[in-house]
Amino acid sequence: MKIACLVFILFSFQLVACSQTVRTISSLPSTLSENSGMLISHENAIWLHNDGGDSAKLYLIDTFGTVLKTILIHNVTNIDWEDITYDNQGRVYIGEFGNNNNSRQNLKVYRIPHPDSITGNTVAAETIEYHYPEQTAFPPIDREKKYDTEAMIHFQDSLYLFTKDRTSPHQGYTWLYQISADTGSHAAILLDSFQTNQISYIFEVTGAAMSPNQEQLALLGANTVWWFTGFTGNRFFDGMVQTISLQSTTQKEALDFVDNERLYFSNETSFLGGASLGELNLSSLMTSNALVVEQTVLEHVLAYPNPTDKQLSLEFELDASAKVSIQLLDARGKIAQRFPLETLSAGKQLLDLSIDALATGTYFLQLKCGQQKYTKRIVIAR
Repeated sequence: MKIACLVFILFSFQLVACSQTVRTISSLPSTLSENSGMLISHENAIWLHNDGGDSAKLYLIDTFGTVLKTILIHNVTNIDWEDITYDNQGRVYIGEFGNNNNSRQNLKVYRIPHPDSITGNTVAAETIEYHYPEQTAFPPIDREKKYDTEAMIHFQDSLYLFTKDRTSPHQGYTWLYQISADTGSHAAILLDSFQTNQISYIFEVTGAAMSPNQEQLALLGANTVWWFTGFTGNRFFDGMVQTISLQSTTQKEALDFVDNERLYFSNETSFLGGASLGELNLSSLMTSNALVVEQTVLEHVLAYPNPTDKQLSLEFELDASAKVSIQLLDARGKIAQRFPLETLSAGKQLLDLSIDALATGTYFLQLKCGQQKYTKRIVIAR
């Protein structure tokens, strides 16, 4: 199926649509001044939690900002809770993974029943422990500080973590990791990265949400929502992305889908403003996607052999002539080798890539064509 867009008109629609569809709903009470995660039961029932400035509590509020109920998770603490998500079995996951200094070695996700199903005001949590295999120093040097996490979703049978880039000099990425949703101790698997193009960690990813129809991913920043659609499986960054302005720069911390067309997001209290609840309506942006000009489609991508030693063969098809960029990233997300940018004609492509200069290890092949991106894990073994 052809992916289509008209960049200039779409950009214009985004500017107009945002002026009509971003609104403030209410202020939040002082008990939620450090809110950092959101779970929506329905449009007038929102569960929130604070980060490390509070005890291990969940708060139910309405859209007036009134606290209706609190639940204490009595067998855990809140060192730095950063996000909350849910699965289709009535279970909720709370990310105990805030890691501003990139020095923590006790990263966890707590699992509880959905708070709507809890009759009292206390509950016990199960624990999922994990670590980043690429991190070997705690903290690492400044240019490797990519292990803070403030965003998480559950999708299919796994948890997906989107890291907050605190590198210096700043790189402007979020790195996508996958971990098991089962209790136990797990190694996080690096799957992909997305270039946010932000100039500082202040603007980087602080929240994530998957739509009820499992077809849209939203990532939150201080003044931005990155909205991903048209992806297949967990290849979230291979789909279409729209960068949506939220018309203000505040310490935005949490978001969730109300339904398939609306998002709520929240701010915590900072010098940029007080804690509040807001809404982003995506319906007009969905309409704007109907404005089309055909764009080159990248299809049927194969990379082999894998593992390999000296050469990697790459096959794919283009339905029109296009520029294609190819690079290999190491396990830490750094570019290990770039291949010359080429303009290729339409049809089936077969490229042989020399990898003699690379050391044994795990790499990620990244192939880009326009807004499409293909990533595959490659092992070099000699």
